Amino acid sequence: MAKITYVEHGGTEHTVEVASGLTVMEGARDNNIPGIEADCGGACACSTCHVYIHPDWVEKVPAKDDMEEDMLDFAFEPDPARSRLTCQIKVTDELDGLVVQMPEKQI
Repeated sequence: MAKITYVEHGGTEHTVEVASGLTVMEGARDNNIPGIEADCGGACACSTCHVYIHPDWVEKVPAKDDMEEDMLDFAFEPDPARSRLTCQIKVTDELDGLVVQMPEKQI
């Protein structure tokens, strides 16, 4: 289990426990966190689970692959250093304390 804090664009924080092996997107979905739509269900075929990784965590999450990089081109205001698709981040014990912030909107 890892505690993950999801921060809505307006600043509202939701800290929930997410089981190891799930994705950060599944943790949001399973806990009804607003701001992550996940239209494709986690297939990395849309950008509606886009978040900005807190600067303290950017180097601690696994690197993006080429498919995720391509999908981030369709996200709302992507940040080259901090933008990630939550469907591509597997939860591990090492991610305990992860903080992600949602963009103003998902497209």
